[in-house]
Amino acid sequence: MSEARPVPAHSGLAVLGSGVAAGLVASLAISALMLLAERTAMLPVGTFYMVLVSAVLPATDYGTYAIAQGLLLHLLAGAVLGLVMSAPFALSRKAYGTLGRLAPAYGLGAGALVWAALFIPVTFGTMLPLLQSLEGRPDIRQQAPAGDLFQVAFADLLAMTDRIIYTALAFHMLYGLLALIMTRAFAGALLERKKPQVIL
Repeated sequence: MSEARPVPAHSGLAVLGSGVAAGLVASLAISALMLLAERTAMLPVGTFYMVLVSAVLPATDYGTYAIAQGLLLHLLAGAVLGLVMSAPFALSRKAYGTLGRLAPAYGLGAGALVWAALFIPVTFGTMLPLLQSLEGRPDIRQQAPAGDLFQVAFADLLAMTDRIIYTALAFHMLYGLLALIMTRAFAGALLERKKPQVIL
């Protein structure tokens, strides 16, 4: 049996860098879908990010600044996850070769794994207790000069828990799919540029 040959250092860095970039872009795409889903569900746009910031930081602001902080945290997490997901394919040529053929399957599986290993524990360990502790606080509102556009009570968010969890599984699987497909595309483009060109 032939041993897996290690990827040259520059190639491994290209794969890792591509993973970071792909994770960031995929996270941005998922963020746009989440904001659209919030509007469709008649929730204030940025509700997820407001709750996320409240869980991570001692924040009491439920305005635009909190949404921006939450978005930045989400994009940072996406970039880090992209790095982690691409790392196994930076170790050997054989592993990198399988990424080209099986990126969709790997991506869907990696997204489901992130959902099970990260999202579920954070949701039940941090987010839900936080929402329960905030039930007496003022509602989350999206305001306009003419008045409130949308608002939601923390108790209503708790009532949506099941729907949020299952929707999050789909979002995570889509994130993994996009991240690994783009990792393969970005890395392939970088490595193609690094090939020595023969001048006739």
